[in-house]
Amino acid sequence: MPTATYTLGTCTRPSIRHDNGFLDKFARRAPTVQDHLMKQWWVGKLEAAEAAQDVPFLPHNDISDALAAYRHFLEGGGRQRTFSYDRYVANDPSGRTALRSALFDVQIGAWELLMRHYLDKDTVSFEMTGSAIAVGSGSVFPYPATENWQKAIGGHVIWLCAKVSVQRQANGQTRFAMDLTLHAEDMYNFNPGAKDIATGIPDEANGVFELTGLGQQYLNVATLRRHVVWSGRPDASGVAAAKGGPWRDRQPSDNRRLRNRL
Repeated sequence: MPTATYTLGTCTRPSIRHDNGFLDKFARRAPTVQDHLMKQWWVGKLEAAEAAQDVPFLPHNDISDALAAYRHFLEGGGRQRTFSYDRYVANDPSGRTALRSALFDVQIGAWELLMRHYLDKDTVSFEMTGSAIAVGSGSVFPYPATENWQKAIGGHVIWLCAKVSVQRQANGQTRFAMDLTLHAEDMYNFNPGAKDIATGIPDEANGVFELTGLGQQYLNVATLRRHVVWSGRPDASGVAAAKGGPWRDRQPSDNRRLRNRL
């Protein structure tokens, strides 16, 4: 049984509720001089970290996606931002696990829709769309494993839709061909009582910027596309190979330094 619920129909975003970080618990207020000084201190830390990327032996020298996401929090004015799920899959083992799980989930969903609606058809094409899946709460869809992606997206939501073609072959096997789109969403903000996994810095150090408007939460979004072909009922132990990419996109353009974008 799949994690998501799949229905026939065109790609439709499911109902997704994101938290609002510190804004869920505290009232907005005007920034003080101390708040402005603290923001400049954090901007300095950000620029120092950007300068350290790819420099051997320096700490936190492989977090370019996280730095780009944080810069957008400080400077993006709350505008929606697009990140690369392909980079997440390529560079984080939890990303690869999430993609394998998503592939299996949507394949099982396609199989069940075929059995429910088109059992008497030898050839059929249909579109399908799924409900939201929380990524970050278990071993099937695990939390990001690397510091870079823990900071850049952390726990997030995905949903899947696909165009499917099915053909019953002469040997009795049912062959599926699927063009899959994975959508990802994360509300980038800071949460009361939480702290950074790698450094232990409490979220309240940056959450105050949400309250004062010196930093603004925003929606981080991504899409990933794959072409998947398989025969018969999918098996979790041998999820069908998927073609797509590029597997390694360029670095985020939000980074200040050119070499962090190459």
